[in-house]
Amino acid sequence: MGDTVAAATARALAAAGIDRVFGLPGGEVLVLIDELRRVGVDFVLMRHEANAGIAAAVYGKLRRQPGVVLTTLGPGAANLMLPLGNAYLDQEPLVAISAQIPDDFPASHTHQLLPLHDVYRPVTRLVEKITSRNAGDAVARAIAACMTRPFGTAYLTLSAREALKPIDEEPQPGGAASAGPIRSRIRSRIRSRIRSRIGSWIGSRIGSASADRPSDAPRGDARRHADDLTARLATSQRPMVLIGLGIDPANAGRIRRWIDAWQLPVAVTPKVKGVVDETAATFVGVVSGMAADGLMCDALAASDALVGFGLDPVEVDKTWHAELPIHWVLEAPNVGGRVPEGVELVNHVRLLDALSPSPPAVWNQPFREFQQKRRDMLLRPATPAGNGSTMWPGDIVNALARALPAETIVTTDVGSHKYVFGQFWPSRHPETFWMSNGLSGMSYGLSAAIGAKLARPDAPVLAALGDGGFSMNAQELETAERVGARFVTVVLEDDSYSLIKLSQEGKKLAAYRTDFGPIDTVKMAEACGVEGLRTANPDELSAAARRAVDRRQSLVIAVPVDYRDYRRLF
Repeated sequence: MGDTVAAATARALAAAGIDRVFGLPGGEVLVLIDELRRVGVDFVLMRHEANAGIAAAVYGKLRRQPGVVLTTLGPGAANLMLPLGNAYLDQEPLVAISAQIPDDFPASHTHQLLPLHDVYRPVTRLVEKITSRNAGDAVARAIAACMTRPFGTAYLTLSAREALKPIDEEPQPGGAASAGPIRSRIRSRIRSRIRSRIGSWIGSRIGSASADRPSDAPRGDARRHADDLTARLATSQRPMVLIGLGIDPANAGRIRRWIDAWQLPVAVTPKVKGVVDETAATFVGVVSGMAADGLMCDALAASDALVGFGLDPVEVDKTWHAELPIHWVLEAPNVGGRVPEGVELVNHVRLLDALSPSPPAVWNQPFREFQQKRRDMLLRPATPAGNGSTMWPGDIVNALARALPAETIVTTDVGSHKYVFGQFWPSRHPETFWMSNGLSGMSYGLSAAIGAKLARPDAPVLAALGDGGFSMNAQELETAERVGARFVTVVLEDDSYSLIKLSQEGKKLAAYRTDFGPIDTVKMAEACGVEGLRTANPDELSAAARRAVDRRQSLVIAVPVDYRDYRRLF
């Protein structure tokens, strides 16, 4: 018998550079997990499929390749909607593989049978069944589809019966004596086919604007776009560049040099925090529904020249992107393949290289008032709501920013704390801030921290969570310890879904069913083998976080907050 479909699938993943697969085991995928082990691909065992998919997507994007999540059929596969939906909207490349009922089962067999291809087709680029005829090619197609910008998702199924079948290759002359050499040639063909297919598909589709490999967009087009942009800004008194999810982080250096040389006011969306230095004088703030959103919307309205550099409305929860005049500068379609009407795509590297090093005008911090108001919002009021028993949210951000190195990767969950960290965390480097924003799904922060730490083991990682999100998947702290992903977790405790509670208040509704009883965060951490402490003192918070990072240890810090303090920030 030749090599099995499971073996060919595992080798195809390994040949594509995949070194980790995240997931949960099930009887129907045990053979594939064992084949992954045989080819040296680590299987990261997690405690929920959704958490595994989120960790995989962050891990993959940081390593410039798709993340891979593997689950069983039925409930395991059903739990993939959250990570696939999140990765689809946030442009995090993710290949999901699950088991499925074999095709040759009787039609009456409906146990754990779901129409998985139909379910996931709307949020994926490719849906395919792995068979004895396509094992290597299906993996290659899935990876290529994910790495086509805007980065996306793919979904593959493999039944337990199909996994055991021999791959459908040419007959093997010579019998058993020649099986070994033939098997070796098959492996070589599959490896060559995978590399060739992935290389050609990605090279032709990604339209990469990386500094090392610009796309084949005509140079004249880049020059024309550069001239149009320069002319637009030359007559502006209050320009603002809005940098969004559609930029390639590899171009951060070029983007920074342009912003710095021209001294252009700049704002970013949360998913690209750090692409510019947020402590620089030119930084205006974060747009797209974070804290201080009213202030930022006023700043947008005050601008006379908005430049959407890679701006993707998938991150924006209001409609200003359709109501204000924006000069769009995109090099790839936005999520869903959307391109604003009349907008021509342009290679960002060639455009930036075509811009003059000298600015077409001088702008002396035209948004100074807005910048100062934004900074002032973070300051502790004279009478914070908690009266000393809680910590002002701004003090939490400032204390942690003082303690942690600039290269720290920050992940957040979804809730009031996300708005605060999204707006006020001073990101200094690209790809150091991660949140679920296009989908805005809870339970993202802790899982993302695991993926980030495994992808960048030398970088400090901070997971900023609310107590609501933390209670959804705190058990993954054990996973983090087991796989050696050690990081600092800060849990802001207000015993409520405070963001929803504030929304109730804004709508003049009663605070109904948004509060919950306290769960001891420290004991939950200790139950998972992680040290924990609780503090309402900013200096103690800062010292504890710094100590944990210096010692490369895990630490969970519970910080009580009063939800009413968020009112001043929103």
